[in-house]
Amino acid sequence: MKFGIIANPKSGSASVARKAATLAKAAKVLGSGTVVAGLDTASREQFLQCAQDLATKVDVMIVAGGDGTFSDIINAVSGDATLSYMPLGSGCALRYALGLPPQLSRVARRIRDGRRHALDLILCDGTVKAFMASVGLEADIIHRRETLQADGVRGPQAYAMATFGSLLTRLKRIDMTITIDDRTFAFPRAVTAIVTKIAYYGYGLRMVPDAAFDDRQLHLLAINSGRGRLVQTLATAFMDGNRLGRHEEGRQIRIEMPQERHAQLDGNLYRRGKSFDFRVLPEALKMWY
Repeated sequence: MKFGIIANPKSGSASVARKAATLAKAAKVLGSGTVVAGLDTASREQFLQCAQDLATKVDVMIVAGGDGTFSDIINAVSGDATLSYMPLGSGCALRYALGLPPQLSRVARRIRDGRRHALDLILCDGTVKAFMASVGLEADIIHRRETLQADGVRGPQAYAMATFGSLLTRLKRIDMTITIDDRTFAFPRAVTAIVTKIAYYGYGLRMVPDAAFDDRQLHLLAINSGRGRLVQTLATAFMDGNRLGRHEEGRQIRIEMPQERHAQLDGNLYRRGKSFDFRVLPEALKMWY
């Protein structure tokens, strides 16, 4: 099995030199011939071109970065490519969803001794693939986090400050009409609607506990609770898993609103709109771990 690592130079708070040293050790575990690419790229376009090139030269391409990096890769490379994942970002919901250990050396051994898995993805608006999406609160948090990162605040501190900054200001609410397969219901004064394939948010927060990467279903969590309940949810979901809000599942989900709101995909800001369509892509992601 020939492995290659595509590493995002901008993921996480470590320097490029430190990432290079850490990933060189991981490459040794994976075996001779394992290359590390991407750390010398200067733009998103260069990074994705590097990933496309590497994917054609290896049996398994390991994405070293955060959730957003992995999301970019699944939309840039062929669906026939077999991928794996090394967490280098801040929250790294994927690490928890895949059950990976925190140390990269142990992740490398897990990948080396791994096997192929067929996992589901979400197709958003018929064009973009993702494993987790939401409309509402999370997009506001991500916008705040990006502003903090531009000011030099990174890692868990930026995420925590952005989250509580959004919760402590006036919550933006909107009436939603949600259609799941052939069922439609009104959801008034929504704070957020989450459509996901994974149970976790970043840092081990089990936001949608029943979600699974391989069950051929989309999982919806719609929340319209007040600030106090939301803060309580964040405090308890790390241990017991969230049960707040309305939980539903289906193969297709449409969210409609009277005014435009932002959506996010896998920790990246997506687009602003009045409607969003999601459908499940069964076994669309070939993963090795």
